Amino acid sequence: MDHSNSILTKSVQEQLHKIKRADILIGIPSYGDSETINHVISTAGAGIARFYPGLKGVIVNSYGARPGDRTTHEAAQAAVVPFGIDKIVAHYTGISGKGSAFRMIFEIADRLGARIVMTLDADLKSIKPTWIKLLADPVYKLSYGFVTPYYLRHKHDGTITNSIVYPLTRALYGRRVRQPIGGEFCFSGALAKIYAHQQVWSTDIARFGIDVWMTTTAITEGFRLAQASMGVKLHDDKDPASDLAPMFKQVTGTCFKLMGENEVRWKAITGSNHIFTYGAKRRWREPPGRTERPRKLVEHFKAGFRTHQAFLKHYLSPANFQALTNIASAGEDVFHFPEELWARVVYDFAVAYNFSGEDPEMVVGLLTPVYYGRTASFILEVQGMSDIMVESLIEGQALLYEDNKSYLIKRWNEAKKLMEKGT
Repeated sequence: MDHSNSILTKSVQEQLHKIKRADILIGIPSYGDSETINHVISTAGAGIARFYPGLKGVIVNSYGARPGDRTTHEAAQAAVVPFGIDKIVAHYTGISGKGSAFRMIFEIADRLGARIVMTLDADLKSIKPTWIKLLADPVYKLSYGFVTPYYLRHKHDGTITNSIVYPLTRALYGRRVRQPIGGEFCFSGALAKIYAHQQVWSTDIARFGIDVWMTTTAITEGFRLAQASMGVKLHDDKDPASDLAPMFKQVTGTCFKLMGENEVRWKAITGSNHIFTYGAKRRWREPPGRTERPRKLVEHFKAGFRTHQAFLKHYLSPANFQALTNIASAGEDVFHFPEELWARVVYDFAVAYNFSGEDPEMVVGLLTPVYYGRTASFILEVQGMSDIMVESLIEGQALLYEDNKSYLIKRWNEAKKLMEKGT
């Protein structure tokens, strides 16, 4: 690897020189995770020692710190790992974001020639040593190139995944990757090398777009995909009406950008296929969760629609804009945002992102309040449903994305033709 553009500090490079190589490397990006990072690092170390005692293990905490906050760094430094496993705790450089932290992990994995590379979220509360085996075995023993988690999640958790990233990835690329932005991944050293050499770090991929970029790249580069049955995922809760807005824009924007880059591939795909799931099928139990109040989301949706309806009219098909107008004027007691309409609205925005000539970041930002509306409707729809029933509902929505792919292609081709004519 050409090290002239290395983002590693001299101190980290000296550590790598001493470590020399790695068979399995686990990277943990963190930012303000002082209460959980110690547990995640020590559990990862226990998993390597228990299930892969013959392999050289390295754990990398690539962290960002809030001004004046050293608690996360200190907690990571204090984490104890088994003898023979090396630990690197280093501050990443570049744009503040998860992807920048991953960039450091990819470069370290490439330099050490790691055969198996894994990433874990730093805010995990339910991680167990067995998770390391579940994620790594398909790469180590079965020659899969990229492994995603398959979690049992509370029906109000993972709204970005459920409403847009999973169904969109499935419809576009034909692979039913249930958690494309699951946070926990395992992949081959060959794929890590591809990631390390990409020049994407000035985009939203350097932030929350990293997970879906990794998944999409693995698919489009032809790596064998699997998912690992991980059980229940518990981590820090996020409020859909506040905490998730930047994440939604960055993840969705990355999805739309990748559509432009991979147009030839996804246009040729029809339908979708299951992917291999490693590990025993977990007995479904209700993961602990919270009660969501959709009123705040409905208010955000209606306010956003009123403010931006001129833009929305420009981006949406006439039928979709009229349907959205009707929803925005409906009373809260009868609020309903149909699944199929949502799929078509997402497709309209994907086309606008790539061909409207407007600032792409602004375009995807205007989808955010519409997403709040669909999320509010989903919360109302699933009241009283068990999580397993909700999962069936999510699968049905994903199928609607597939069924409407011809609509996407038609709108895409029309917009592309207009852009090429300069009109």
